[in-house]
Amino acid sequence: SGSIMDLVSNAWGLFGAAFGPVVIFSLFWKRMTFKGAVAGIVAGGVSDALWLIFLSSTGLYEIVPGFIVGVLAIIIVSLLDKSTEDVEKLFDTAVEYKD
Repeated sequence: SGSIMDLVSNAWGLFGAAFGPVVIFSLFWKRMTFKGAVAGIVAGGVSDALWLIFLSSTGLYEIVPGFIVGVLAIIIVSLLDKSTEDVEKLFDTAVEYKD
């Protein structure tokens, strides 16, 4: 029940909340783990959908709380998980290559 524009807006909000934090952290934080990335995708997507269903009347676009929850999930789960040296080495190599 809505226009095509509403559906597209909701879809972009969900994709942005689920995948946006993971893309940004994968580029700039070598400590992010696989479990942290999965947690960020799930937490961002679920919180975005729940915000849209229950709190859309607030007027706040659902990507904002979804993005924040996704970021927090990535940080918390990655810090609780063991980091692998191979991934950090690969990240350092890519950063050195760029310079």
